[in-house]
Amino acid sequence: MSNGPDESTAQIFAEGAWLQGAMITAILYGVVIVLSIMCWRTLWPRIQRSHDIGYRKNLFFFCYVTSLFMIGTVYVVFNAQMTQLGFVNNRFYPGGPSAYEEATSSAPINTAFVLSSWCADLLMIWRCVVVYRDTRGHFIIIILGCIMFVATVGMFTGTLWLVIVSRPEQDTSGWMSFSFLFPYLSVDLAINIFISLLTVMRLLFHRRRISTVLSPAHGVIYASFAAIIVESASVYSICSLLYLIPYALNSTISYAFMQILGEAQIIAPLLIIYRVAAGKGWATHSAAVNSATSDTIRMRRMTYPHPSSSSTHPTPLNVEISFHTETTHDDSIKMSKSPYTEYTTDHSTDKAGTDIPVATVV
Repeated sequence: MSNGPDESTAQIFAEGAWLQGAMITAILYGVVIVLSIMCWRTLWPRIQRSHDIGYRKNLFFFCYVTSLFMIGTVYVVFNAQMTQLGFVNNRFYPGGPSAYEEATSSAPINTAFVLSSWCADLLMIWRCVVVYRDTRGHFIIIILGCIMFVATVGMFTGTLWLVIVSRPEQDTSGWMSFSFLFPYLSVDLAINIFISLLTVMRLLFHRRRISTVLSPAHGVIYASFAAIIVESASVYSICSLLYLIPYALNSTISYAFMQILGEAQIIAPLLIIYRVAAGKGWATHSAAVNSATSDTIRMRRMTYPHPSSSSTHPTPLNVEISFHTETTHDDSIKMSKSPYTEYTTDHSTDKAGTDIPVATVV
């Protein structure tokens, strides 16, 4: 006699996907907690000691991290509640807990999901605009970024899905939310990858210019920033693909990855903020770089008034001082005889046959 439920194998597999997805989501929320604390510890001292330069940016990042943490908390709490409702309170729902999860929608979960996605997109677009700030096509990048963000917010792939799934009771079927989720994630994933590629291309180009003018060691910092962008964007991109591909194949394993997405798109911007604020970035030859640049002193930002302007607003100036030790040798300079010359007796004979000691320098 079997103790299993009177359900098909497909139903049991779908229920397992929902349950495993909720458990992994809770684990990722632990990662969000750790990253948020690390960001707060890194940003708060900077806010206290930078009341003029960088104060607003650090304060914005601090509030941004706090907002992401609150969104992630709302998402994981109500996701756990939905799991309890499906597997405990409504366990005898027709079709099982999986059918209940499909037919029921939670407004806090869906709202937190879309808000975290928009916050992640805004950070990526802002990073791309900052990187291209000193180029001729700066305004083109700004316009392009605004258009791409409007594509995720203003189009039906974002706002229409948010309006529909925010209602706990669907008019026809719970699958309406999933049908709008697929095109939304497809557009958002394409935009995210495109922005990441633009940012990485610009940083690598700048690294190549710096390495050509100065030395390869000075351009490694841009390779490190590129690694940050690639690693952080891949967190959300990989999770999106893990959901989109099974969903397109009509596989129930997509239920698990759909829940994971809510926390994965929060982890990506937190990684960017922490690693940039802390000055930590992985490079392929980081060990060699540290030894090569150990004689470099990085100065803090200085300000000076512009001579042709009566404005009192400071202009930033970055200063970097490098010390290099060089040793030269001039063979034209003869060394003086040392007073501690050691003499050895070399018995040579003069014309008279007398031994004469000859001094030999050792």
